Amino acid sequence: MQESVFKYLLLIIMLSVIGIACNTDDPFRIPPPDLTTVPEPFDLQNIEPMEIIPGVQVFIHEEGYGPFYVTARDEVWIYKTLRTDEGDIIYSTFSDGRVDPIPISMSIAGNYQNVFNFTILLGYNPGFKAGMLGMREGEKRTIIVQPEQGFANIPSNSLNAAYRNNKLIYDIRVSRIEPS
Repeated sequence: MQESVFKYLLLIIMLSVIGIACNTDDPFRIPPPDLTTVPEPFDLQNIEPMEIIPGVQVFIHEEGYGPFYVTARDEVWIYKTLRTDEGDIIYSTFSDGRVDPIPISMSIAGNYQNVFNFTILLGYNPGFKAGMLGMREGEKRTIIVQPEQGFANIPSNSLNAAYRNNKLIYDIRVSRIEPS
């Protein structure tokens, strides 16, 4: 009796393992972000652009406040949406229903990142950093980065290589500045 119970139990366990093993869902698959919660692009009408450096234009939607300006050594908490000139969203702090700002270390924000490290820093480039400098808390800007200041010089195996020839459009709002 005990031997037959053991056989049935072993059979049930084996069938369960086979059933689970036949599942075709990849447990390591990262689902694409939900971009339905990303706000519309900032309106650029009736705002005069300023050229910060060649290839980088800034549109100031709301002036910031407070005693601190973003410098090259600060830690800055921002809300950000990065789009291409074709309207494709590359990244947004608002995707997947998120509502919290992200921290940016300005000391490394303008550097091209190692393609073997997947971080949010892959969305940054020299044009982004140049457009961020001088912002204050609460300030809203659109930073338009031409390819030569954007992703034109990144390696072809980088995650953003598909956007090497695109103009990049960053909608930014500074939440907090932590001077260093």
